[in-house]
Amino acid sequence: MSDTALAKLSLSAVSEAIKKGEVSSEDVTRNCLERLESAHPRLNCVAGMAAEAALDDARKADQVRSSGQSLGPLHGVPLAHKDMYYRKGRVSACGSKIRADFVPEFTATVLGKLDAAGALDIARLNMVEFAYGLTGHNEITGNVHNPWNLDYITGGSSSGPAVSVSAGLVYGTLGSDTGGSIRF
Repeated sequence: MSDTALAKLSLSAVSEAIKKGEVSSEDVTRNCLERLESAHPRLNCVAGMAAEAALDDARKADQVRSSGQSLGPLHGVPLAHKDMYYRKGRVSACGSKIRADFVPEFTATVLGKLDAAGALDIARLNMVEFAYGLTGHNEITGNVHNPWNLDYITGGSSSGPAVSVSAGLVYGTLGSDTGGSIRF
């Protein structure tokens, strides 16, 4: 399957394609990582990528799949999350300079549930500092840019996750909604 065709698939379609062996999780993951890396200079949506770990996990998911087993409904599907969710051993800055080096000792329950469903964690996404704002602006990490019109704001503290999905960079993201962040 071509990179362009992969980018146009929905989350459920890419999950089904991996399940049927039409495409490997490694290829899908590499494609998402390349799209994120390519778009980041223009959109500023990425807080950090776990490229090597994600590709290793994708290869493992492909090996499990080739043995006829399934890791769950999101088996081998690469996803990304807002930079406020803890992943043991990886930075979780919450869009803030004072937490730029914070590495949690546990993984957030919601990320653990995505892991249990077979999803692959490929990136942390930019956000409003401490999720406190409705415009998507962040003076520390820089503003996330609307992919459809760079003059418009992205809205919400979950600006990185919203942009990453709407620009077709990843199949799904995890954001949060305190005051309407993903509803507006």
